[in-house]
Amino acid sequence: MITLCILGAGTLMLVASILLAPSAEPSPATAVVAQSGQDSSGGSGSSSSPGAASELQSAASSTAQKPTTVVVTPQAEKPAAQQSASSSGQQKPAESSASSGSTSQSSSGSSTSQKPQVSSNSSAGTGNSAHSAASGTGSAGKTGAGSADKTGAGSTSSQSASTSASASHYATAPATSATSTKPKSNGGKLVFVFDDAGHNLNQLEPFLKLPFKVVIAVLPGLPHSAEAAAAARKAGKQVILHQPMQAVNLSVDPGPSAIKPDMHTYEIEDLVRKNLAEIGPVVGLNNHEGSLITATQSAIGAVLDVCKAENIFFLDSRTNAETKAPQAALERGMKIYERDIFLDNEPGRDDIIAMIKKGLAVADKKGHAIMIGHIWSDGLAAIISEMYPDLVAQGYVFTDISGLN
Repeated sequence: MITLCILGAGTLMLVASILLAPSAEPSPATAVVAQSGQDSSGGSGSSSSPGAASELQSAASSTAQKPTTVVVTPQAEKPAAQQSASSSGQQKPAESSASSGSTSQSSSGSSTSQKPQVSSNSSAGTGNSAHSAASGTGSAGKTGAGSADKTGAGSTSSQSASTSASASHYATAPATSATSTKPKSNGGKLVFVFDDAGHNLNQLEPFLKLPFKVVIAVLPGLPHSAEAAAAARKAGKQVILHQPMQAVNLSVDPGPSAIKPDMHTYEIEDLVRKNLAEIGPVVGLNNHEGSLITATQSAIGAVLDVCKAENIFFLDSRTNAETKAPQAALERGMKIYERDIFLDNEPGRDDIIAMIKKGLAVADKKGHAIMIGHIWSDGLAAIISEMYPDLVAQGYVFTDISGLN
């Protein structure tokens, strides 16, 4: 009777185990525990029913593999999906650390055309080289190749367009005109001296109309010498004697009332006084031609003696680099003036403008420039008049010789 009870209980337990086994299948944890329990028991769990145990083992094994596939497979696919979908995202932190975030900023701010391609270029073909691009180039990645990546194709093209536009501006800008010079505002003094007045009044007229101080140098002994001097004074211009002197080239005739190399010093003094009386009153004199006389210290010394006695200045036109006027003036304790620029040795408009600009450079350097032109120079007065407003706006001061004291 007891045996029957035991057998009945065992049968009930076996049936219960079989019936309960499918209910455990939906739970991966239960299946894993069952498998684990069987393995730990060394296969001796229910020896009373080998068939049922085998069936339980098979069910447990099936349920164990199912969740393993479910759990493991997504974990294997997730990195692949991340790498495929966000390769640029993996590189952003590396670029950011190398270039303080500037590269990643440009990656998002620029067009999407520089996603993986820019990074792979920076890596120079080293595989997964976001760090290689950042650390292999070091700080050069920030300022060199990395800087190029930062600007990117979009930014570089805009920068190139800007540069091209700037270059185009300068390439198409008109040449500097007479009225367009760079502002300097240094207050340099400009003295314009116009030689050879006295031949006629028509050539002189445009220079008398200039709206600023100029110096008119009048030749003696000509039909209109005294008249030209009077007209210049009436126009408020400074008048000086344009004293003719012999040139080194003896075939050149300096004109009437000229100082000749065979003259004694007293003859030179008398001649100069006569010419001053014809043209005067004047405040000074300069030499017409005179490359030979100014290079002869005794002859030019005689001229300076008259200047000192009459209390007028001497302006050396410097027709000869070997002039002895500075030495003769030093001997007499006199101050003399010297020409800086000849304006119209070449009479073309562009040449004259170029010489005026050279004069501006002299004035910028030493505070003033004395520029000599001639009243027979066609267009000279008009050119200077055209430039005058702009030069005044720049800070230049138009004055005469007396204004240099």
